[in-house]
Amino acid sequence: MAAEKKMKEYGIAFKGLKEGEHLFNYHLKDAFFELFEQPQVETGDLMATVKLIKNSRMLEFQFQIDGEVGAICDRCLSEVMVPVNYEGTIYVNFGDEYDEPTEEIVVIPHEEHTFNIARFLYEFIVVSLPIRHVHPDNEDGTPGCDPEMLDRLSEYMVDQEPAFTDEEDENEEPIDPRWDELKKLFNKNNK
Repeated sequence: MAAEKKMKEYGIAFKGLKEGEHLFNYHLKDAFFELFEQPQVETGDLMATVKLIKNSRMLEFQFQIDGEVGAICDRCLSEVMVPVNYEGTIYVNFGDEYDEPTEEIVVIPHEEHTFNIARFLYEFIVVSLPIRHVHPDNEDGTPGCDPEMLDRLSEYMVDQEPAFTDEEDENEEPIDPRWDELKKLFNKNNK
């Protein structure tokens, strides 16, 4: 019940608003992410500014989200704060029933008087995250990751290919040289 009440805080009642621009500000913290089942993001501190441009035929919601969220570092597995910067727009039209024909267009029934933006805020945050989450390097160029964890991981890294006997080498086909170039790139990016 408390989650439903919290979710209603993100409902924008547009029926009573005059035509024109209206600004809404939201401070999104950990409690915001708890509103969603199995969230991909659980912690964060963000400011979201939503500008509603209302006219007689349509609603336009312009989103600006800035801040950071907690993620697990892909290199050392400790928590890292990842910056989020998002700008986007959703156009809301009126129709017979709810529909989302495109990523930017939402159709809501004529009798609706509020539009809840919580799910859109969450989705915009998630899609704006980089694919790889890694601590930024220190000023001296060393990784900003947990050094103890990096030492432990290096113990388990395999740096060499296993040695083959001459007989095994003769039976194998020659390796395409492009694979060697890819290995060099991989090793360069993991240093």
